[in-house]
Amino acid sequence: FAHDQFDNAARAARLGVACTLTRRRYRAAAVAKVLGTLLASPGVAAAAAAAGTRVQAERGADHACAALEHLLARKN
Repeated sequence: FAHDQFDNAARAARLGVACTLTRRRYRAAAVAKVLGTLLASPGVAAAAAAAGTRVQAERGADHACAALEHLLARKN
């Protein structure tokens, strides 16, 4: 319950791949119920697959490696 967790949770919920619980409602039974609903939902599965496709297309690791190599080359 700190820092960017609330923003990350809201973003995941907007993508359709998550559901949020307030601190007051956060109990084992509530978490189990929400997780069960999410895991059983074809819509959530489709949204997660679509988000995964978008993330993979960004090629983040490739870009990060290129940036690091560029920085290292400048230092030598």
